[in-house]
Amino acid sequence: MGGREGLIDTACKTAETGYIQRRLVKAMETVMARYDGTLRTSGGQIVQFLYGEDGMDAVWIERQSFDSLTLNKVEFEERYLLQSDDPDFGYDDQKIPFLGQDIIEDCRHNPEVQQMLDREIDALKEDQRKLRVVMANREAGREADVNSYAPGNVKRVIQNALRQFQIDKGLPSDLHPKDVVEKVEAMMSRLVVVVGDDVLSVEAQSNATTLYRILIRSYLASKRVLKEYRLSESALNWVLGEIETRFHHAKVSPGEMAGVLAAQSIGEPATQMTLNTFHYAGVSAKNVTLGVPRLKEIINVAKTVKTPGLTIYLQDHVSGDADVAKLVHSMIEYTVLGDVTKLTEIYYDPDPVNTIVSKDREFVKDYYEMGEETEDFLQRLSPWVLRIELNQVVMVDKKIKMNEIAAEIANEYGSDLNVIVSDDNADDLVARIRLVNDMPMIQGMDELGNPIMADEDVELGHEDDVFMKQVEKSMLKTLKLRGVEDVKKVFMRGGAKKTTWDDEKGFGIIDEWVLETDGTNLMSVLGVDYVDASRTISNDIVEVFMVLGIEGVRGAILSEL
Repeated sequence: MGGREGLIDTACKTAETGYIQRRLVKAMETVMARYDGTLRTSGGQIVQFLYGEDGMDAVWIERQSFDSLTLNKVEFEERYLLQSDDPDFGYDDQKIPFLGQDIIEDCRHNPEVQQMLDREIDALKEDQRKLRVVMANREAGREADVNSYAPGNVKRVIQNALRQFQIDKGLPSDLHPKDVVEKVEAMMSRLVVVVGDDVLSVEAQSNATTLYRILIRSYLASKRVLKEYRLSESALNWVLGEIETRFHHAKVSPGEMAGVLAAQSIGEPATQMTLNTFHYAGVSAKNVTLGVPRLKEIINVAKTVKTPGLTIYLQDHVSGDADVAKLVHSMIEYTVLGDVTKLTEIYYDPDPVNTIVSKDREFVKDYYEMGEETEDFLQRLSPWVLRIELNQVVMVDKKIKMNEIAAEIANEYGSDLNVIVSDDNADDLVARIRLVNDMPMIQGMDELGNPIMADEDVELGHEDDVFMKQVEKSMLKTLKLRGVEDVKKVFMRGGAKKTTWDDEKGFGIIDEWVLETDGTNLMSVLGVDYVDASRTISNDIVEVFMVLGIEGVRGAILSEL
């Protein structure tokens, strides 16, 4: 059967993905890069203020190493820090000078040089902080991955310069550290994608070039240029010119049909997807929609998702704590009385104080001895009792107390029901429920000591025992004990990896607990204690839009595609 199913699947999938691609192309075919750098439709409607948010054409972008990302404090200072008051200033580890003697003396006696070097190191530290934020916004697990994409390969340009200008690494450079910093800063100020000096243009320009500036500053920091590469002035000028040329060359050409390009970029991998739903990795009971059906849901903005679910992360300080994860699990999973009930029975038990149920005699007697119920109140109680026995294992697991159940019933049904519950550490966890009538039910006692019940004209179907059955049915199905509505089931998944940063040690990996749910209610879950609202997400696109808005839903879709 497996092979046949595979063939049918392939045939159906081709038609399905072809149609998705066609619809995407038709929706976006007029989106084009314009002369002002924006992406607009044929009607002039702006789709994106800057192509790809950095204005670069992907054809000219290369994979590059942002190696300052993973440096801890010691390694960072070793690579970038220059101190002019250090006795070894201007000399490498083999005591070979990398600066001319006159330059070393000038740096030592000119306070402006050290101030400039301090500003450079501060900028590099800020770059590293920003870089950690940018890299963490990629898919999970890549926070410490130094590889990313930028125009023009800076490392290769430097290697070409060393070869072309025949740099001898045994000789000192003729450059002054001040010149290096000034030349690099001047070149970076010329890397303009968004022209204009109004607030929005300045911010857009900063956002577009942040990553590239970080890359250039990390490779062309004064200490690396002088000590590691030993570039001459002419070599540095050539490197800066080459980087600038390649940057401007990489900017997107007006007329680029970005819409069709985007549609084809989604459509091509979609043709290679499989069509099935899979069990969730690590949680065998949970099914998730994947592949083409999931892509259809996203593209169609489906109002009802096939397998709605949340991925709930915990706040940093408790993410590795299993007890907190269990607590959040019990606070989120929607629990009704039926979920914790072992069995229910309805008895005709006319004397509330001396019950006919032998198991309950002791706790009922104790309850009424300690209680403050009046004789009049006891006479108003129905002779029919609903006895609910609860499952001890589930009660302990969900951390539910008997008093909570009594309080919830009182809250829901008010004074119409009388509830007495056993102790939390009793052998049997029992709740006994009776109707409270407006009139006394017991007229008196006969000669044998049995209660005489009042004759009442009761409509058919409204007798106490029938009504008790209806109460039982309603209570088991709808009486909420705790949890968030619509979150039917919660699964705990341990062993998820989380990347952390420490200034002294650099990146590290810790285990954390993640909760997966069946059913979603993002708004309510974000308000639960210990839940990390910045990472928790729903797979229901419409719900994310309602809760987090258009930017939130864009990020959610982007992370899935």
